[in-house]
Amino acid sequence: GGFDHQGPPLPPDLILLFPLLAGFYYLNALVFIPNVLARQKPGTYLALLTLCAFIVLFIPTAFLISHRPEFEHHHHRHPVPLVPVLVSLCLFLIVLIASTGNNIVKNWFSAESQKRDIEFQKTATELSFLKSQVNPHFLFNTLHNIYTLSILKSDLASDSILKLAGMMRYVLTDMGEKSVPLEQEIHYVQQFLDLQKIRMTNRVKVEFDLFGDVQKQEIAPLIFLPFIENAFKYGVSTHQDSVIKITITLKPDSITLQTQNQVFEEKLAKELSTGTGLKNARRRLEILYPEKHSLRTENIGNQYFADLTLTI
Repeated sequence: GGFDHQGPPLPPDLILLFPLLAGFYYLNALVFIPNVLARQKPGTYLALLTLCAFIVLFIPTAFLISHRPEFEHHHHRHPVPLVPVLVSLCLFLIVLIASTGNNIVKNWFSAESQKRDIEFQKTATELSFLKSQVNPHFLFNTLHNIYTLSILKSDLASDSILKLAGMMRYVLTDMGEKSVPLEQEIHYVQQFLDLQKIRMTNRVKVEFDLFGDVQKQEIAPLIFLPFIENAFKYGVSTHQDSVIKITITLKPDSITLQTQNQVFEEKLAKELSTGTGLKNARRRLEILYPEKHSLRTENIGNQYFADLTLTI
């Protein structure tokens, strides 16, 4: 004969316990934590946990006890045991930890994503602000130069207007780009120098040297301008001879700008040594070339040096 004997049945209180634990998992993760605990209501949260613990620990046991006689009648050879409350408690705590941990991890990733988005928006806004500070400053100076030429009725005024128009077109179309061809940036620098030379007397000598191939290189727009403009701002005297040296050296993996100019007033020398005149330029470099640039500025005697290298 075969076996007339069946294995012991799964305890009914255990059968009821698992759906209750599953329900508590989702209730805690989707309702209690985001809607109660996250809103700074720890007392309410603990009360809800206590209620859930009571339901999970005692409802299955109570259900089984109330139906125990009929279970034992049907399975008289194998009385149905009660799942110990301690086991139920352990399972409840495991589910509590799992649902809470899952929520914490999910919220952490969400918070990190939001933090990155906020940082990106902040950086974009700050960069836009710094750019807006560069353009009006240059535009004001150049317009003042052209105005001076027009008062003198110089034929150079019309040529200056054309050069300024070309530069402003570059600013308006390319300033919003993250990078531009280096050739365009060099052309912009040359136009800037031409405009400066127009208003300078013969007492000012400008030396501009370019070494290397400008092809196939890219750079953030107007990254050189603050340093070159700074050299003209502090390196030109109305009564003394002065020399401004600007050198751009291009290598396959780097771009270097070097400027050298005289400083004619002690208070300006002090300002230059603190770097306050180039504060915006430094901030732009930190945003656009993080850990990919080196900037060294020195004021030695009456000579000011700026050495900027970008790794590309």
